[in-house]
Amino acid sequence: MPQAILYVTSHDVEGFQKERLFTMLSRAGLQGMDIEKRIKLAFACLLTAVGIPMILAGEEFGDQHDLFDANGNVTENGGKEVDPVDFSRLEQPFRREIFQYVSRLVHLRTSAPALSVNDTEFFHVDFNDNKRVLVWKRGGFGQDPVVVMANFSDCATPNGLTDPAAEYVVSNWPTTPPGRHWREVPQERDVRPDQVGREPIFAWEAKVYTLT
Repeated sequence: MPQAILYVTSHDVEGFQKERLFTMLSRAGLQGMDIEKRIKLAFACLLTAVGIPMILAGEEFGDQHDLFDANGNVTENGGKEVDPVDFSRLEQPFRREIFQYVSRLVHLRTSAPALSVNDTEFFHVDFNDNKRVLVWKRGGFGQDPVVVMANFSDCATPNGLTDPAAEYVVSNWPTTPPGRHWREVPQERDVRPDQVGREPIFAWEAKVYTLT
C-alpha cells in the first residue's frame, strides 16, 4: 500500500464518469455547495490515506472540462488533449475555498509523521439510520495521531449550526495528552475540550484533526 498510487481522477479523463470531478458531479445533477462538499470530502480521504496521492492539475480547485464531442462527452476528438487548465477560475470564491482547503491538507500530508506510516485504525463505524460515518486514526506508537471523521451520507446532526449543545458522539476517541488540544486542520480551528469527539456532523463532510 505505501507504493500504491492514489487518485480521485487520473490524467485519462475520457468517457462517461471518467471526466474531471467537477464535470462528473455536475452531470450527475449536483450543483453549488453539493459539488464543493464532495470535492473536499474526496481530497480529505485522498490526502490522509496510505499511499502516494496523485492530483490531476486543476482538480485542486475544481476545474472543469470546456471541450466535448457532439454527444457531450470528453474524448480525443472532443478536445481531451487541447483542453488546458483554466487557472482564471481560481478567482471564483468557491473554487478559491476548495484550493485553500486542499492546500492545508497538502501541508498536513507533508508535515505530519502519522501520515508517513502505514498504521490505520478504524475505531468508529456508524451505518445506522442511513448514516455512512467512518472515523479512523492514522499514526503509530509515539506519533501524534491524525483523526479523520468522514460522513458519506446526507445525514447531519439536527441544528448542528445553531444549537451549542448539538453533538455527534464518537466513541473511543484518542486520549488528549496534558497541555495539548485538538485542531481541525482544513477549517483552521481549535476544538473546545468539551467537544472533543462530540462535534456535530454535516452531510458529505470530512473533518481532519491533529494535536497541537
